[in-house]
Amino acid sequence: MLTRILLTVALAIPTIFFGTPPWEKAPEKWDHADAYRVLQDSPWSPTEVKFDTKSTYRYTDRQTGRVDDSSFNRDLTHPVRGVELTRARMLRPIPVLWWSSRMVRLAQQRLVQLRKPSTATQRLEVPNLPDYVLAMEGDEPLRILAGAAEDLHDTVFLELPDGAILDLQEVRYVEATDDQNARTEFHFPREVDGRSTIDPDTERIIFHCRASAKIPSPYRDNAISLRAEFKPLTMRVRNMPDL
Repeated sequence: MLTRILLTVALAIPTIFFGTPPWEKAPEKWDHADAYRVLQDSPWSPTEVKFDTKSTYRYTDRQTGRVDDSSFNRDLTHPVRGVELTRARMLRPIPVLWWSSRMVRLAQQRLVQLRKPSTATQRLEVPNLPDYVLAMEGDEPLRILAGAAEDLHDTVFLELPDGAILDLQEVRYVEATDDQNARTEFHFPREVDGRSTIDPDTERIIFHCRASAKIPSPYRDNAISLRAEFKPLTMRVRNMPDL
C-alpha cells in the first residue's frame, strides 16, 4: 500500500510542479512566466543548440608561407580568418524561435501587454505569415549575419527527413524597438511547385546556420555555427499544427 501511495505522489509531482503548459491556455490568461516559457523553453523555442564557435586569427609567415597562430613571430603577416568549433564550453545562448508560429508572436504581444497595463483590454491577435519563418534574436547575431562574409543562402537551411534540404528563401533584419529585441528572420517557402515543403507530422527538422563577420570586431564573438532541432509533431495548439 505504501509503495502504491508513493508511486501515485511521484506521478503527480510533475503535473503539480509545472502546471498546465501555456499553449494549452488562452494567451490572455498568460502571466510573465507563461509567456517567457513559450519563448525560451517550448516546442517553438528549443533550449539546445549544438556546436558553438568562436572566430580565430592565424597569420602567414613571410618567408615560408606557412600559416601560424603565434603572436610573437614578427615575420608573420596576412591574417587568415577561421572558425573554431568547440564542444567543451558553452558560449552565450542564441535564441532561435519558430517565428511564423502564432504561439511565439502571441507570447511577444502578451509580454508587451503585461508591461503596459493600459493595453490590457486590447485583443491579442497575429496574422498568418505566408512563409515559414525562423528568427534568431539579439544584436550580436544580427551584426554578424547582416555583415556576413558568406552568402547565407549557402550556409543557412532546414534539414528535413531522409536528408532532404529546404533552401533559404530570404533574410530580413529587424532592428530592436522598445517592445521587442532585434532579430534576424530566415524565410523558407511553405510550398514548392505546388507541394507543401514541411509535413506537420514530421518528427524532426534541423535548422542549420553558419556565418562569420566580414569585418570582425575585437574582443567579441565574430562567428556563428549552430544547429537547432525542432519537432513539428509537438508544435500544436488544440491539436492543430502551429508552424
